[in-house]
Amino acid sequence: MSPTLKKYFLLPLLILFWCQLQARQDMDIYLAIGQSNMAGRAEVKPELADTLAGIFLFSGTDWLPAANPLNLYSSIRKDSSMQKLSPAYGFARKIHEYKPERKTGLLVNAKGGSAIEEWMPGSHFFNEIVQRSRQAAEHGTIKGVIWHQGESNVGRGDQYLDQISRLIGALRDSLGLPDLPFVAGQVSEDKISRKKFNEMILALPDKVPHTAVVMSYGTTTFDSTHFDSPSQVLLGERYADKMKTLLDENAANERFAFGIIADVQYADVATAGKRNYRGTLSILEQTIPFLNAHDLEFSVNLGDLIDRDFASFDRPLAILEKSRAPFHHVWGNHDFSVEDELKQEVGKRLGNEQGYYAFEKGKLVFLVLNGMDISLEGHPKGSERYKMAEALMTELEASGANNAKPWNGAIGKGQLQWLITQVRNAEKAGKKVVVFCHYPLLPENGLHLLNSREILDAIGASPALLAWFSGHHHEGNYVQDDHGVHHLTFEGMVEATSPALGAVVTVHPNKLIIHGIGHEADRILEFR
Repeated sequence: MSPTLKKYFLLPLLILFWCQLQARQDMDIYLAIGQSNMAGRAEVKPELADTLAGIFLFSGTDWLPAANPLNLYSSIRKDSSMQKLSPAYGFARKIHEYKPERKTGLLVNAKGGSAIEEWMPGSHFFNEIVQRSRQAAEHGTIKGVIWHQGESNVGRGDQYLDQISRLIGALRDSLGLPDLPFVAGQVSEDKISRKKFNEMILALPDKVPHTAVVMSYGTTTFDSTHFDSPSQVLLGERYADKMKTLLDENAANERFAFGIIADVQYADVATAGKRNYRGTLSILEQTIPFLNAHDLEFSVNLGDLIDRDFASFDRPLAILEKSRAPFHHVWGNHDFSVEDELKQEVGKRLGNEQGYYAFEKGKLVFLVLNGMDISLEGHPKGSERYKMAEALMTELEASGANNAKPWNGAIGKGQLQWLITQVRNAEKAGKKVVVFCHYPLLPENGLHLLNSREILDAIGASPALLAWFSGHHHEGNYVQDDHGVHHLTFEGMVEATSPALGAVVTVHPNKLIIHGIGHEADRILEFR
């Protein structure tokens, strides 16, 4: 085969592979399990037959564009001709509308006529859903479960709450998702005998956290048991609404953790006083396993990764590549102890070209600040910002300020306005702000930001400002100011006396817990 023919022969295969690969990325996966109403018995009308855009169905081995019948690839289903419209259709369509930027994955594994006893831990059905869930989770994140089952257990409803509680607990344990949202549905009341069952299932959220119940009022059936097409779509949309509520609640109460290191200050030079410039690499190397022992969202280097010389970046950055969590790098004064012509390359080397930016996780807004914005060390001699730093230093020296030192820096006007806007926006949104800056605001011990009082006057009183995390002062420090803001300076690795040094910060709904590594102190920082 000629190279040209080979190219055109392989192109469609490459496109298909690329599409399948894209379908597997950034996917929110939902499980849809239960008996016949979840399998789907309602007619698939023409307007419900189209492929669902942005939604994919797990076949057991791959992800395919989702279209009815959604229970077609169930590993436990009855004959394929019986699989029709289920609430999973309306659910997927609406839940995807809430986050259209993300792909939605469905794992539908239902069987008509099945009783809850057949789904209990250790059963074939339970093992199937766990195994298939683990396979599906290789391509995304399992976000929740929708469950419709109960018609086969109406006569034994007094046992049902205990049974479904055990089922939910075992499923969460097996998947390692203790807060996995689980939404159950009421059955049709076209038969009066089911009314008691529906009343009973309403107690599920009181018995099991992170659960909800979809009510069946306003629905109709075509045979007194199976919901008709409009009712299946309606129920699916109700499932989506309940699921979103549970997901929002989990997000508001989400716990996560991040790592902190400060002042590695590596250089291939001899120890001077307490500063072990070469030895700090060994301490950094031994700190990474402590960080990797936690499931961290990210880690932060609070500045001064090197002490001098641009080439010094290579070795500590190589060690940080062993971190399972990505690192955010704050600019420090020693990071700019390089030739003037290389100062503009520092941000690029650290993957932080501007020096300041914001990112969010849950109810927290994290702000990385550039304390080198106005500084002598951060800019070539004679440059505009160097001259601004000289003027500021002269003014501070005249006032007797103890921080008028060439190794300190300030936040410029443009960055300050950005900072104020970020804090105000967080305040309006009911979120808290954690700031990462190389320089402390407090205490005023001579190592604090040159314009620290200007910053405090601008944002210090905001109820959104939770904590200011810094390095620079190798001994570390902690102050809680009159407004309740936590000012925590982490100890510098270059002067560490323990084999490892740093911290893991666990975020709780109402506090930050600092787990010190080495001789970094443990602390609890309560939200105000």
